[in-house]
Parts: sequence; structure tokens; C-alpha cells
Amino acid sequence: MDYQLYDNLLYHLGKLCIPQGERVNIIRHAHTYLNAGHLGVSKMVTHLQRYYYRPRMLESLSRFIKGYSLCAITKPSNRKPWESVSMDFVEGLPLSIRGHDYFYVVVDRFNKMCILMPCKNKITVEQTTQLFFQNVLVHFGLPTSIVSY
Repeated sequence: MDYQLYDNLLYHLGKLCIPQGERVNIIRHAHTYLNAGHLGVSKMVTHLQRYYYRPRMLESLSRFIKGYSLCAITKPSNRKPWESVSMDFVEGLPLSIRGHDYFYVVVDRFNKMCILMPCKNKITVEQTTQLFFQNVLVHFGLPTSIVSY
């Protein structure tokens, strides 16, 4: 076999063999590391195989990532469109035939879809609410979070 021992560490083909007791810790650290964390199974296997050797690494990583609750909760497939929106006004537009010079913009933060609603620069809170109800609420329901700039 191609195993070598350096400084009491076992290497296989130049890659560090992960001891049984450290396998979960290394997987956890690599998966949650800030710069490259929470990648999918294939990317994590590719990343770890650069430095470590472990038999059946793909199986271990698959089992770990599927059981990691934070990833399961935050996956895009678990979020609903129009659940979280942002809204703002775009100003400085040329005056339209109908006297509009602003856009009221509502953006779905999940899929980046936006709705542009022409309005005037003297729009009131009541008029803004009415635009939101007529153009967003009736089609997508009430979002759970709204960010306004």
C-alpha cells in the first residue's frame, strides 16, 4: 500500500489519513468554515479530498450534510417566494404623460423578482399601502418580513 508515517501522522498518497475519532470534527469544521462552508456534498468531497484520505468519504459527508439541521432549514427549496420582500422608491425619473416621476419598487428577496409601480413624488403612506395591496398582497399574500430602505 501507499501509506507513509511522518511525525506520527499517517499519510496515504500524500494525503493525511483522518483518525476515526476526528472524522466528524474535520467534516463539521470544513462544512461550517466561514470562507467555504455549507457547500453541497460533491463540493465538500472535492475540497476535503485535496488534503485528507478517508475510505468512503462520500458516504460520510452525505450522511453528515443531510443531517445538518441549519442547512436543511436554509435551503432555497424550503423558502417560499414573496415571503420576504424589500421596498424602496426610485426617484429622479423624467415626468411621464400621467405625471409620474417615481417608481415604488417591491423586490422578492428570494428570487429577486421585482414589481415596479409608477407614482408621484408626493405619494402618501396611504397611497403607498394601497399600491402594495393592489399589486403585491393580492397576488402573493402577506410577507413574513419587509425591509424598507
